[in-house]
Amino acid sequence: MTFEKIYLIRAVPASRPKVPRYGHPYYPKRYTQFRKDWALITHNDWPMIYLETKDASEYEFSYEAWFDKHPVADIDNLFKALTDTLVKAKVIPDDNLICRSYIDKHFHTGKEQVKITIRKIN
Repeated sequence: MTFEKIYLIRAVPASRPKVPRYGHPYYPKRYTQFRKDWALITHNDWPMIYLETKDASEYEFSYEAWFDKHPVADIDNLFKALTDTLVKAKVIPDDNLICRSYIDKHFHTGKEQVKITIRKIN
């Protein structure tokens, strides 16, 4: 079985936490907001994603991201941002079980969306 869906959201790359001189480390607001929005928009599909990954010892993740303009975003940071939210919500057991990953970025498309495909390998 394969889970596949397109979400209308602009992907935001993961960023490192900011460490102030005094106080606690924090993530930038833009990234924090994206994680909340990504969790909210994918929430209804969590049971399907969980069923796809719960018994797998290996699985494959594939993302495609479309951007209206050319983003200044490394492809690995986009993957991390999209995957970490699903791990934090315990939708997927652990991202170290991902054995294959694919991510494509498309620029100047006139739309902003993310397509996710999850497939159990064994």
